[in-house]
Amino acid sequence: MKFLEKFKYVLYVLFILGFTFLLPRIIPGSPLALSDTDSYVLNLSLPEETFNSFKEYYAPDKPLGEQFLLYLKNILTLDLGYSFYYKMPVSKLIVGRLPWTILLSMVSLLLSCFIAIPLGIKHALSKKMKKYSVMSIVTMQAIPAFIVAIIIQLIFAYRLKLFPSSGAYTVGVQFFTGAFYIDVLKHMVLPLITLLIGEIPAMYILSYNSAKRIKDENYVKMASYLNIGKAQITKSFIFLNMIPELIGKLNIQFIYVITGSLFVETVFSYPGMGQLLNVAASNRDYILLQGILLLVAFYGLVVNFVFEIILKKFTPRY
Repeated sequence: MKFLEKFKYVLYVLFILGFTFLLPRIIPGSPLALSDTDSYVLNLSLPEETFNSFKEYYAPDKPLGEQFLLYLKNILTLDLGYSFYYKMPVSKLIVGRLPWTILLSMVSLLLSCFIAIPLGIKHALSKKMKKYSVMSIVTMQAIPAFIVAIIIQLIFAYRLKLFPSSGAYTVGVQFFTGAFYIDVLKHMVLPLITLLIGEIPAMYILSYNSAKRIKDENYVKMASYLNIGKAQITKSFIFLNMIPELIGKLNIQFIYVITGSLFVETVFSYPGMGQLLNVAASNRDYILLQGILLLVAFYGLVVNFVFEIILKKFTPRY
């Protein structure tokens, strides 16, 4: 067990590499699932240049073992293959789309934390807080993100015309100017609100329940008995003891915010990884799907690794 614990991330990496290698090769209809005798089908449906790039990179005529070794070599050089639909390397497509997804998802995560955590603590310590107020926030979490996105788009973009309905910026605007940044912010408002509606309830519920439990601990009651100020009790006795639980939740939220933004981007045609994934799935671009899957899997692995280190720092017994 200790051996597995020590090398678990090595095993995770091997599993991810093996899974992403085999998946497009076992899906019916995938170009990588075709045999040598079926290659002519590929050649008829693809331009010669694209087909040659495919043959050179994936070498479908070689044994599966040699294909896997070639796959590992390409991964180590950050070569993720050649997109059939876009007719360009997958790595270039991802590099071009990833910043938009990171911008949208990380801003939404930061805002949700700044809103949900103080609000959850405040309501847990308040004697006037009603149960139906908490239940209304819990109900928000049950609504699928894509439904929220469609409703917000219909109301604020099409009906009220307050914000753009799609895209990340207006076509023709000069890049990296004041007007460009303002335009980017306007386009980000509706997708951002959608993500916040999906993320705030989870952080709020955790903060509320955690603070409500900790405030009944003996050391908190003793601090109150010693006439320590409420602000000091909230900060030093309640919030600091919530940190391990918050870190554990943030670990999940860092993964959820990326996967959740993929669906939101599709609704708002936001030029991030979500829209790229939608195009790849719609056009059966399995090579691009493979690259996106590999990226998301490694992102989740890195997030878990980083938060495991952080959690050990805050809770040595972990």
